[in-house]
Amino acid sequence: MKWLKLPRPRVLIGVLVLLLLAGGAAALLLRGGQAPVERTFTLVNPRIDTLIATVSAAGQIEPDRTINLSLTTTGQIAEVLVDIGDRVRSGQQLALADDRELLLRVAQAQAASDQAQANYEKLRGGATEADIAAVEAQLQQARGQLLQIQGGVTDADVSAAQAQLQQAQLALAKLTNGPKQSDIDAQLARIKDAELTLQAQRDQLSAAKTNAGIALEQTTNALTQAQSRYSTAKQNWDYVQETGADPIVRRVADPANPGKTKPNTLNDSQRQQYYDAFIQAEAALHTAENNVHQAQVNYDNALAAERTGVERAEGNLTVAHAQLTQIQAGADVDQIAAGRAQVAAARANLAKLAGDQRAGALQAAQAAVLQAEARLTQIKSGPQTGDIAAAQAQIDSAKAQLDLAKLALDQATLTAPFDGEIAEVNLKVGEKPSLAQPAVILTDLSRLHVNVTVDEVDISRITNGQPVTLTLDALPGTALTGRVETIAPLAVTQSAVTSYRVRIGINAGDQRVRPGMSTNADIIVDRRDNVLILPRRAVRNDRGQIVVDVLRNPGLCALPREQWPVHPELDARNVQTGLSNEQVIEIIGGVKPEECVYIEGIDTKFNFFAGPPRNR
Repeated sequence: MKWLKLPRPRVLIGVLVLLLLAGGAAALLLRGGQAPVERTFTLVNPRIDTLIATVSAAGQIEPDRTINLSLTTTGQIAEVLVDIGDRVRSGQQLALADDRELLLRVAQAQAASDQAQANYEKLRGGATEADIAAVEAQLQQARGQLLQIQGGVTDADVSAAQAQLQQAQLALAKLTNGPKQSDIDAQLARIKDAELTLQAQRDQLSAAKTNAGIALEQTTNALTQAQSRYSTAKQNWDYVQETGADPIVRRVADPANPGKTKPNTLNDSQRQQYYDAFIQAEAALHTAENNVHQAQVNYDNALAAERTGVERAEGNLTVAHAQLTQIQAGADVDQIAAGRAQVAAARANLAKLAGDQRAGALQAAQAAVLQAEARLTQIKSGPQTGDIAAAQAQIDSAKAQLDLAKLALDQATLTAPFDGEIAEVNLKVGEKPSLAQPAVILTDLSRLHVNVTVDEVDISRITNGQPVTLTLDALPGTALTGRVETIAPLAVTQSAVTSYRVRIGINAGDQRVRPGMSTNADIIVDRRDNVLILPRRAVRNDRGQIVVDVLRNPGLCALPREQWPVHPELDARNVQTGLSNEQVIEIIGGVKPEECVYIEGIDTKFNFFAGPPRNR
C-alpha cells in the first residue's frame, strides 16, 4: 500500500476537539444538565504493514530527443519526402536539394585523386618494359658508335670539346659535393612556415568552433527561458478567455453575499494587459528559436571549417617535408656514375680532337657506352624515397579535396539521425531553405522524461534508480511509472529557495501521454515491508526518551468506544523507532502487535494509518 504525503493536522485537530468539549460542557452546565462522558483519546493496535516514504515534485513531460535539422546547401529544394506526424527511421531521407553541381565537383575531385594515385603507382612500379627497351637501344647505339668514329678536327671543335669537358666536370663536382646548405635552409624555412600555419589554423579554427559552441549553448538557455515565459503567459490568457476572471486572484469577497465569494472579473483594460503579455512572450519565443537555429548553423560551419583547414595545412606540411627529404638525399651512385661518364666522354672527345683521333674516338665511344649503362642501371633500380613521399603527399591532398566534395554532396540530402516523428517541416519544393528556421524538427517520442526540482532538504534522500509514480492532470486516474535517471550536481537558486534538478525517465506505454503535459511525481525514497507501524501521534518525547503509552488491559482495543474507561490504566513504554512518513512511524522494539496503544485526541473522520480524509 502507498502512504499519501499529507499535511500534519495534529495541532489543529487537538485545538478543535478541546474547544468543542469546552463548549459542550458549558452549554450543559447552563441548562443545568449533566454532560455525557467524553473519551478524549483513541485506542489502536500496532499494525504489520508496508511503509513507503516519498518526495513529491512537479514538472512537464518532455521527449528524450528533439533536434532541429537544417540543410547547409544554398541550392533549391528538389523534393520533400516527409510531412508533419510521419514516423521515420534512422538514416531515412527527409528532403533532397538540387545536387547537379555538387555531383560534377565530386567527379572532378575523383578524377584528380585517381590521377594522383596512378602517378604514385607508376612511380612505385618502376620503369616499364618499353622504358627499359628504349634505354637498352641507346646502349646499343653507343656501342655501335665505337665503329663509326670519323671526321677531321678544327680549332672550333677543340674549343667546343674543352668547354664540354669543363661543363661535365662542374656538373660532376656539383653531384659529388652534395646539396647546398642554402637550399636545405630555405626548405627548412618553408617547413617551419608550414608548421606555424598549421598551428595557427588549429588555434584560430578551434577558437572559432569553441565560440560558436558557447553561443549555441547560450541561445539554447535563452530559448528554454522564453518557452517557460510563453507557457505562463498563454495559460493566463487562455484562462482569461475562458472565464473572464483574473487567473492570479480568481475570486474575491461578494459584498452582496457576506461570507461568499465571486469571480474576480476583469475589465477590458486588464484583459488587454494579459493579451499583450501573451503576444510579447510569443514574439520572444520565436526570436529565441531563430537564434538557436542560427547558432547551430554557425557551429556546424565552424566544425567543418576546422576539419578542412587543418587537413589542408597538414597536407602542405607533408609536401614540404618530402621536398626536404629529396634535397637532402642529394645525388645517388647512379647519377654520380653518369656524371663521371660524361666527364670521361668529354675528355675522350677532346683527346680525339687534339690529335690522338683514334684513341679519343675510342674513349668517347666507351664513355657513351658507360653512360648508357649507368642510365640502364638507374632506371632498373626503381624510384627514390623522396619521389615516393612527394607522390604520396599529392595523393593525400587529392583525397582531402574529394572528401570535401563528397561532404558537400551528402549535405544536399537531409536524413534522420535517429528513429522519431516529424514535428515540423519548413521546406517547399523549388525554394531555397530558410536560414531563419530549421528545415525539419524531429522528435523521438519512444522515450519520455520529466525534469523536476527537489528542495535541498529532500535531495539527500534521492538516488539514481529510485522508482517514481507519476500522475497527470490531463489524464485523471492514469498513473505512470518511472525511475530517477540523473541528479544535477549543482543547485539552482530561485526566490531564495535552493533546489536541484532531477531527471525522471518514464516507462511510457499509453499513447495518450504527450509531451508538454503537466505531471506530479512521487519519488519513492524508501520502502520497508512487513514492519510494525503506529500512527505518528502515538509516539511522544518524554525527557529525551521516545515513549508510547500502552494499556495494561490490551483487550480494550477490541471493545466499542462507549465501553472504554474514561481513564484507562497506562504504562509509558520506551520504544525504538525507524522509518517514518507524514502519517505513520516504524516501531523497531518495545511494542507488540497484540498490544493496545493509547493516542491522545480523537477525530472520527481521521484514519490514523492513512492520513486525514480528502475533501469531496
